[in-house]
Amino acid sequence: MSDGSFSLHGRKALIVGCDSGIGLACARSIAAAGASLVMSGLDQAKGEALASEIAASTGQAVHYVAVDVRDEGSVAALVATAETVMGGIDIAMNNAGIPGPASAIQDLNASDFDNLFAINVRGAWLGMKYQIPVMLKGGEGGSIINLASTAAISGLAFVGAYSASKHAVAGLTKSAAIELAPHNIRVNAIAPGPVQTPLLDTMRARRKQAADIPPSTVPMGRAAQPEEMAGAVVWLASQASSYVTGAIISIDGGVIAA
Repeated sequence: MSDGSFSLHGRKALIVGCDSGIGLACARSIAAAGASLVMSGLDQAKGEALASEIAASTGQAVHYVAVDVRDEGSVAALVATAETVMGGIDIAMNNAGIPGPASAIQDLNASDFDNLFAINVRGAWLGMKYQIPVMLKGGEGGSIINLASTAAISGLAFVGAYSASKHAVAGLTKSAAIELAPHNIRVNAIAPGPVQTPLLDTMRARRKQAADIPPSTVPMGRAAQPEEMAGAVVWLASQASSYVTGAIISIDGGVIAA
């Protein structure tokens, strides 16, 4: 396999949820690998500054569009803008997510549960709902990468709704992969373990407050940096992973193996 198999030169990528953390690290790496890029998140002013920075450092065309992934019209407009700006979409990453509150199952507030699923699950589904027709219209296949978690593979006490939402993302990913395989559109998810982001800090603080639970032990002895997720994402976006679909890929320092 040549190094060219990992290139994204000439590809068109949309990343949903990249104001910071994993999404931002992946945006930088995907542009550096040669793809033009539409980024999206919640903060238009911050996002435009990030897009300008990435464009300057990579030489790629990078745009930013604010989106509320809970709202179908907002997601539809984002995807339509990305298609117009780039002339299509070859790569999509659905990365928006929140940790939600930490509590025992019986103490969880219904409105918090609904909001968590609206962002983590409905957001991923709406992304695919509008990304898939653009890829089908392009006729050349594509790659969709969703953000799951090791909490999609095993349970996680006192954040049961978060774990359930990530199990749902894994199910959507596998089902979409089967549906789209005949069209050469591959659908996979990454399942990060602890990654040093504000989401991790928030989740750990809330779990400690709810039940005084210490952080999970990681065999490699540390949390990952967001940039350590990007290599797998670029691989999944590229032709180097041309026979990979329906996979939930753990990037976790050995957490699931332990």
